[in-house]
Amino acid sequence: MSKLKILVVEDEFLVAADIEESLESLGYIVQNAVPTGSAAIAEVEKNLPDIILMDIMLKGDMTGIEAATQIRQRHNVPIIYLTANADISTIEKAKISLPYGYIIKPFTEKDLQTNIEIARFKFESDLRSKMESDQYNRFFQSPDAPRNQLIVEGERGLEKINLDEVYFIQKSDDRAIIGLGDDDVVSMKSIDQLEERFPKDKFIRVSESFLVNREKIFLVKFPEVIIADKMTVITADEKMKEILESL
Repeated sequence: MSKLKILVVEDEFLVAADIEESLESLGYIVQNAVPTGSAAIAEVEKNLPDIILMDIMLKGDMTGIEAATQIRQRHNVPIIYLTANADISTIEKAKISLPYGYIIKPFTEKDLQTNIEIARFKFESDLRSKMESDQYNRFFQSPDAPRNQLIVEGERGLEKINLDEVYFIQKSDDRAIIGLGDDDVVSMKSIDQLEERFPKDKFIRVSESFLVNREKIFLVKFPEVIIADKMTVITADEKMKEILESL
């Protein structure tokens, strides 16, 4: 994994120098350290960092919150606030700019590292969800979109799934395995989350652990459901007996 580039926005020279030293000792790259909100905005426009450490109470023409709000309006970058002021009114103001962390001064290197890594993880998770949602909207909300495709987040990244090729979805701890004709896709979502996205007229939840493509059911000999081609045998829940026997 590449090292994170971090922009430090801090108006106290000695504090900024101390933060830079801590970041470098933790293995991060300090992209720059600037003392004002306007300088932070200019730096971001020039070179987008991976994370911004932003002091809330900056000297100059704007506060750290104002600078962060402007940056967030134009760029998708996680911002962690640094402040010696932990009162509720300040926190409420800071929340408006949707920060990824809030570190109270004085702080240790461990505090710094923990907040940075949590921010990195949450930002990447939010980005994956947004990409998946954008792809979903593109395929399913456009009037001329194909209705037999779905974008899912798998272990190998975002994958386009042809619904006609899905035989079943199987629960696997907090994830789900999408069984295709020639391959399986391990989804980062749970079977419950996938069930909400797969069309209900095409897929049926036969048990807690299995969601099945109706068109791929070869034979029902309750409680056994036999899947065509693969000839996989799935045990259905008792409550599904009447529904399955009517297929």
